[in-house]
Amino acid sequence: MKDYSNNKKYQALLIKGKEKFWRYGLRRVTIEEVCQEASVSKMTFYKFFPNKTMLAKTIIRNMMEKVMDDYSALLVSDRSVEDKITRTIFMEVKTSEGISIEFINDIYNNNETELIDLLEHYKKEAKTMMYSLLVQAQEEGVIRKDVKIEFILYQIDKVFETLKNEELISQYSSFREYSLENINFLLYGLMPKKC
Repeated sequence: MKDYSNNKKYQALLIKGKEKFWRYGLRRVTIEEVCQEASVSKMTFYKFFPNKTMLAKTIIRNMMEKVMDDYSALLVSDRSVEDKITRTIFMEVKTSEGISIEFINDIYNNNETELIDLLEHYKKEAKTMMYSLLVQAQEEGVIRKDVKIEFILYQIDKVFETLKNEELISQYSSFREYSLENINFLLYGLMPKKC
């Protein structure tokens, strides 16, 4: 595959495609709208991408590769385990910033197989890295030792399954809000924090 990363028109399509998809979802955005926003002809669009799904896939892949690189660097850093967990949560929230509920619904409820497969690939990769961080956190007493790491990872998987529940997802104004709720529930449970 040819490398277009230095091509200004290609970059404009990625930037404007991300802005449109994140805000309106995949179904409501047309190739024409992305091209118009990017000041690129439709013919040029098809030079880079065979369809709208491939544009979304490229945007997601670029974003997730950066996230995984940052996450890998964090895990091998000299930071404390507590700091690594805090930064992991911050990275999760930052990654979800700006992503609309419509975009998530369009992927999972319209069975966008290519995009689901891509997200599943990165989820597995992140799960492997998360496992080692959780082991270290338990060994250092940062998280409870009486909870199995497999159970924690199972609960994280369940969070991803809820993305298919349109009724639940519609209760949130943004994917970021939904992500924060899940993180808070995972870390603090149902009981109020004691001061």
